Amino acid sequence: MHKEREDGEVVTHVSETEARSGSHTRVTRNILVVSLVLVIAVLAIAMGFGFFETDQTGADQVNGNVIQEVG
Repeated sequence: MHKEREDGEVVTHVSETEARSGSHTRVTRNILVVSLVLVIAVLAIAMGFGFFETDQTGADQVNGNVIQEVG
């Protein structure tokens, strides 16, 4: 990286490698891992409380009555 004066202003020039390099911290990876863990926990809690419970619905009762009448 080097700085030059162009048209009365200081301009910073960086190499292609420096321009493409990203942050070396693991913040993004940590956020993704924490988010995944939270989503899995919320789904496990929802299943634990029976939000995805599939008892008989009205359609199941109608189909059951039709089968009993036919048989």
